[in-house]
Amino acid sequence: MPTITTSIMLPLLFLPLLPSSSAHNHSPFPRDSATRHRNLARATHSRRNGGGLDSNPNLGGFTVVGDSGVSAQMMFLGTSQTVYMLDKTENNSMTVTTPAGVIRPAWGSFYDLDTNTATPMSVMSNTFCAGGMSTGNGSWAVFGGNQPVTYEGVAVNDKVNNPSGANPYSDSDGGTAIRMLTPCDSGDCPWEEGGSALTMTSKRWYPTIEALGDGSLIVLGGDQNGGYVSTFAQNNPSYEYWPTNTGKIPMDFLNATVPLNLFPLTFLMPSGKLFMQAYYSTILYDMNAQQEIALPDMPYAARVYPASAAVAMLPLTPENNYTPTILFCGGSSANFTKSSDGGAGFNVTAVPADDTCVRISPDDPNPQYSDDDSLPEGRSMGNFIYMPDGKLWLGNGVNMGTAGYGDEKYSYGQSYGQDPVYDPVIYDPNAAPGQRFSRQGLSPSNQERMYHSTATLLPDGAILVAGSNPNKDVTTTKWGTSYVVEKFYPLWYSEPRPVPTSDWPENLSYGGEAFNVTYQSSGNNSVSNTKVVVIRPGFSTHCMNFGQRYLELSTTFTSDETSGEVTMHVAQMPSNANIFQPGPALIFLVVDGVPSIGQFITVGSGAIETQEVLAASVLPQSSVIIEGQSNSTGASMTAVAGPSASAATGGQSLHASGGATAGLVVPGTLGIALVSGALLALWS
Repeated sequence: MPTITTSIMLPLLFLPLLPSSSAHNHSPFPRDSATRHRNLARATHSRRNGGGLDSNPNLGGFTVVGDSGVSAQMMFLGTSQTVYMLDKTENNSMTVTTPAGVIRPAWGSFYDLDTNTATPMSVMSNTFCAGGMSTGNGSWAVFGGNQPVTYEGVAVNDKVNNPSGANPYSDSDGGTAIRMLTPCDSGDCPWEEGGSALTMTSKRWYPTIEALGDGSLIVLGGDQNGGYVSTFAQNNPSYEYWPTNTGKIPMDFLNATVPLNLFPLTFLMPSGKLFMQAYYSTILYDMNAQQEIALPDMPYAARVYPASAAVAMLPLTPENNYTPTILFCGGSSANFTKSSDGGAGFNVTAVPADDTCVRISPDDPNPQYSDDDSLPEGRSMGNFIYMPDGKLWLGNGVNMGTAGYGDEKYSYGQSYGQDPVYDPVIYDPNAAPGQRFSRQGLSPSNQERMYHSTATLLPDGAILVAGSNPNKDVTTTKWGTSYVVEKFYPLWYSEPRPVPTSDWPENLSYGGEAFNVTYQSSGNNSVSNTKVVVIRPGFSTHCMNFGQRYLELSTTFTSDETSGEVTMHVAQMPSNANIFQPGPALIFLVVDGVPSIGQFITVGSGAIETQEVLAASVLPQSSVIIEGQSNSTGASMTAVAGPSASAATGGQSLHASGGATAGLVVPGTLGIALVSGALLALWS
């Protein structure tokens, strides 16, 4: 007998949409760049989706697959086929020829995932310790860096160490530089630099970049020039928006957190506020009011650079009402008050890295840090990477010391970190406390991944790992410069992959009409354990992936037991552009923990603009068809959009004073559904 389902749903209420801010009408990006990106993604998907998997993978372990050409201090997945890498100005053996005919070392490359080969790319400004992120139209921008240098990292302008003022690299000052790239597979898409549209208000070395709800970017903090920690003389306690070019806006928090405020840890919240953490301080920042809201101090250890904890927002799912929770693991409790921009000031390599993990849900009514499971060992410079199954891979880093380097020779070479951690570990946010970290079935790398290491998720579900150079220049002295590229293969990598038999949509909207995805069940699958997830791998540098997010879309299903065909009814993104900002992302079908090959899609309109926000998707009830008869297995469901009225349906972006975007507060409507005698409350 079919399940009898009775549901009573109250109507949805929405505010009228606001017009786009005039500031966005002058964007330097052509709208059709997003279309080119989508077309490229579809073409790449058609090449790779027929297989796209490596043969004889080292399940649970690493395989060396190539050479990066430049040490991958920064790295991001640009297309399904191509990863882009950037390095600081140094003496790499891979070379480029400048327009003036000068042959010099390369500091950028694109890495072809099909052939595992790197091709040099020209970058003129010094990208040493820059930050980057994708925009709402699919382009990527990289901000800041350091002054021009010559051999051994000596500043060209340093008249003591470089009295002749020689500049054999012909590099330019990266402090105010912005470099922009629209990814392609051909290698014909260059880095664009120079001009007022690609220049910041002031120098930013170690800036943080976060995307906003309209697809524009906020650039926060940094120093004037390089150093181990920040000082008041070097500090740039301000932020700016791009490409809106609203000028430099001061921020008290970035003064109060000297000396540990470089790469301040920042996440956009559904409420439209920024969660920020630096040194031991934590705030929510209201961009509209330019107001700082104090939150509890960080316990146990410093997590920001150079303590460099592994940090990630946990997956956003219908089950947690898309409530963001930030996880911090590792870091250092060293006494950084002894340090300066000139060096550590003490033997930091003798200080064990921290092993604690804490989490916080910043948009809760009363946010508090709480303890999570401890790491298997202390770790600085660990890197959290989402896997499509909802677990997080943690790799890279050291057990002693911190990020950074200097001339003190505390231990091996110039590195301030020692005792590399070769073993990865998997974190399961859904496991019971005490059981969240696991190494079962995993094996170590044989490569040191120390300061300036990177990692990113790939469409096949593997993780690409590259970089490591805790030195002023290229060296083979321990711990030396690494060009080795590895892939880590999850334990499920060789399992039969679900293959969608229908096309993914080109774009996901914020709310709106649901879509269907079909696949053929093998008979061993649990249809009820199927999900559709969207992942933005982010911009990887200094053990962080700027912009990395994971979101599970709401789904129901229709399963035909006779034919084996399963139709997943999939909601659009939650009706709030702050929950998952516009831009390129990967979408996966995950069945019993095994993902399909990921495909690039565009979240939002494909432009940097106020995003259209629609009513939350309404899904049909789940059902199983047996010999032509349908058995209902659930209630008519509305896609969950957030933990509260303001966070859930406050998705229309409001262009704020100074160019900020924030979520409007829209009254939520509580839906009540009676499902097989149980009362179910859904925010809609």
